[in-house]
Amino acid sequence: MDGVLALDTLAGRFDAALEHARELLPAQGPIGNFVHHNTLHAYQHLPFHEALAAAASMHDAHTYLKEEQYRAVMHAQDLDHAVAPRWREIDDEACGPLQRHAVERLLLEHELPVFDRDAASDADTALYDVALRLTPHAAPRGAALLVRLGRDRTLRDVLLELGARDPSQLSNPVLIDFLGAYLDEGMARWHMPRRERGLLQCFEAYLSVAPAALPEFLRNVLARLRAAALTQRPAPTLCLSLLRELCADANALDRYISRSLLVLPGWSGMVSRLERTPGDRAADAPPVSLCELTALRLLLDIETFQVCARELGYAGPVRDFRAWAAAQLSQLPAARDQAEALYGLAKLSGLSAQALLELGPERAQVMCRWLCELDEDVRLPILHEAYERAHLRGILDPLAQKRALTSVATGAPRFQVLFCIDDREESIRRYFEELDPLHATYGVAGFFGVAMNFRGMDDNDPAALCPVVVTPGHRIVEAPLPEAEHAYARRSSRRNLAARVRFEFADASRSLVRGAVFTPMLGVLATVPLTARVLFPHTSARFTRWLHARALPAPQTQLVVAQDSEAPPPSDAQMPLGFTTREQAERVAATLENVGATRNFGRLVSLLGHGASSVNNPHHSAYDCGACGGRNGGPNARAFASMANSPRVRELLRERGIEIPDDTWFIGGVHDTTTDEIRLFDLERVPASHAQDLKQLRAALDHARTMSAYERCRKFEHAPANLTPASALRHVEERAVDLSQARPELGHATNAICVVGRRDLTRDLFLDRRAFLVSYDATLDPELNILQRVLGAVVPVGAGINLEYYFSRVDNDVWGSGTKLPHNLAGLLGVMEGSCGDLRTGLPRQMIEVHDPVRLLSIIEAAPEAILEIARRNHEVAELVLNGWVRVVSVHPETGAISVFERGAFQPYAPGAGELPIVSDAAEWYRGKLGFLSPVLISRGRGHAA
Repeated sequence: MDGVLALDTLAGRFDAALEHARELLPAQGPIGNFVHHNTLHAYQHLPFHEALAAAASMHDAHTYLKEEQYRAVMHAQDLDHAVAPRWREIDDEACGPLQRHAVERLLLEHELPVFDRDAASDADTALYDVALRLTPHAAPRGAALLVRLGRDRTLRDVLLELGARDPSQLSNPVLIDFLGAYLDEGMARWHMPRRERGLLQCFEAYLSVAPAALPEFLRNVLARLRAAALTQRPAPTLCLSLLRELCADANALDRYISRSLLVLPGWSGMVSRLERTPGDRAADAPPVSLCELTALRLLLDIETFQVCARELGYAGPVRDFRAWAAAQLSQLPAARDQAEALYGLAKLSGLSAQALLELGPERAQVMCRWLCELDEDVRLPILHEAYERAHLRGILDPLAQKRALTSVATGAPRFQVLFCIDDREESIRRYFEELDPLHATYGVAGFFGVAMNFRGMDDNDPAALCPVVVTPGHRIVEAPLPEAEHAYARRSSRRNLAARVRFEFADASRSLVRGAVFTPMLGVLATVPLTARVLFPHTSARFTRWLHARALPAPQTQLVVAQDSEAPPPSDAQMPLGFTTREQAERVAATLENVGATRNFGRLVSLLGHGASSVNNPHHSAYDCGACGGRNGGPNARAFASMANSPRVRELLRERGIEIPDDTWFIGGVHDTTTDEIRLFDLERVPASHAQDLKQLRAALDHARTMSAYERCRKFEHAPANLTPASALRHVEERAVDLSQARPELGHATNAICVVGRRDLTRDLFLDRRAFLVSYDATLDPELNILQRVLGAVVPVGAGINLEYYFSRVDNDVWGSGTKLPHNLAGLLGVMEGSCGDLRTGLPRQMIEVHDPVRLLSIIEAAPEAILEIARRNHEVAELVLNGWVRVVSVHPETGAISVFERGAFQPYAPGAGELPIVSDAAEWYRGKLGFLSPVLISRGRGHAA
């Protein structure tokens, strides 16, 4: 058979094909370390719309909104802009009274009418009959599928087209049960036997427990595994044999293997991830191999195919199935797509049956060609471009108008606060700045340049607090102050005792004998606190915190940041504890230079990392700081403040031109984006001379967090309509501790913009919590080294967050994880629906419902040539920018001229002539409104440059 692989030919291609399949699988790791990434990372080397077309075909997924959703909000000028490149490439040919461009405009603006014979008028019926007469018979249904069989379509696809039972309904439950037990990270009391031998041998042992009770297809799988073991065929050799039996095409082996593994993308992706990143696993975890999983998948495919094929009436060998399927598919009724489309176009264009008939078959075929060349795959990218153009205009026009209305003020700031670039910090920064023109805020990646392995006072193991692409080289630990060591020892003793008690009860409840006694007893005892947590979540949580503070009072602690020069050097296997003085100075300097804060320091400078608190939420880490590896960024802020307060560090900073006054004090802290609580660290070390300043800073932050909570509540449909700022703060606190709350906060669901530049570019502009705000001052960066550092970190991180939300929104069934309500935690690895399903990757529906699926609009205050230079220096930035995965806008730092990167070059942008609304405070603009709002200028506190 042409294209069928010989064993020796296949051997040379299998490894490369498996690596290709690995790239197409989800890259999400264990859910406890959830970090946002581009869902379609494997296609990032392609232009955006080409990549979406390839992904939609391979994954059978949607990559855009539905056409009617675009048309409902479409503006004519945006559609003109989006379709213009296409019309420059095709002639505006005529067909009778119709012009091609006018026809395409109709098809983009309106849905084709559908013929319904039962409800059609006589005129419509006559028009449809003429269309049917003028179009040729369609190709037999399924003909295109057979061409793709063995390439990017499998036997399962053909069976489904023929109406057979899905063979994966037989195989998936078996494979899911096995993988869940095999990969378990600690939910089960006992480990699966023999899992140390690997997937294939363990699966053989799994089936061998009671072979007589197995269905026939599993007995056949067991026989094949035993035969492979007897002949000592390793997994690659077994895969080669199975692929040959399945008639895989020699020229498309990578696509065929990918298609097979994508039947269960979550579990397949997890195996691939764990194999590649063993650091995600415990030391005693069993071996994992994507090659062995592929062998299991192919074995199950063959045997379940034979079961379902027999139900259709086919009992021959697999190699003869194509010919039999071709005969069956040819008997299915042919589609009438062309006739129905021609009818719809004629009706949309106002042609009568007679007018269409007079055009004749030749012109009818021209019209059908127009329709074919503007099918859904072509229309959707154009409609999406128009949709994004409207979003772009809605941001760039106010930005240009704002520049004309405000001026830059000078003077030393009163307070300076460095926030993470996170879009959830946009509102709290705005409210803090509204209080006083001398309140300055900055945006920087939330690990503040301090990559470290951190172990907190109550942590059993250290955690890497840095971006996932960074490997920390230093350890930082939280230790009690010398005078608090006794209190710390007492606390540790009590915690260990409580942990042993909890473990014994938990272990007893899962054992066979003790479980029969303890489970009912524990259930009764748990009723009272559970009832309190459900009916009175806020009060219950406050009582629990009070009880915890009484039983386990926290001693005063410090971070061991400075490296002890007298300590022995660490072994090769251990990171150094702390940083040298020069290493501290380098990190402090880099962060301050990145944000442009190298002069005019205030008396208090605060750094606020961020994290999130919620209960009953497996996706908890998806709400934490992505720049800290999906963890809380408070320790990074605290460590940075300790470094910046060091006199020895400040001496080295002066050598780099960063003069920090002696009376400037840095304070680390953390912002809880769910409750809007702000906690500042090491306040006992703040000089007494700064007591009044500290009091005023805390009051300003309290006001900002209260108003931020008030603004957030407008997007919660179930939040009371008559909330005051104070009651809004209580409401968000309750959501965080409510066991029944599926939406403790909205996460990054509002993200749509990234602004890289001086704060004056957007200060006093209401951006509806939609913007990542990144501080950068081009006037301090003639060599573009700072811009290279900033864009090298911000563009991939921002794009990863934005694109994961985008794809989870446009097709939550494929790219997302569905609704949270039926989710169960599987093996501490991820979530699945019910008790037997695929591991769900991406974001749950409750995190993306309000998201507007647009690519990240990255507005960079730098010259166009500077941005292109950074793209030349950084491969990942180049892929994302030049291939259109993010939309890039240049705002010239000197002239303010705006250019948009389109069709491979920066194009000048002419702002609209409208006026920017001005309001006295943001609440005046958003109060009582649910949807996304356009920017407005807030009149208070304008004119301060941060």
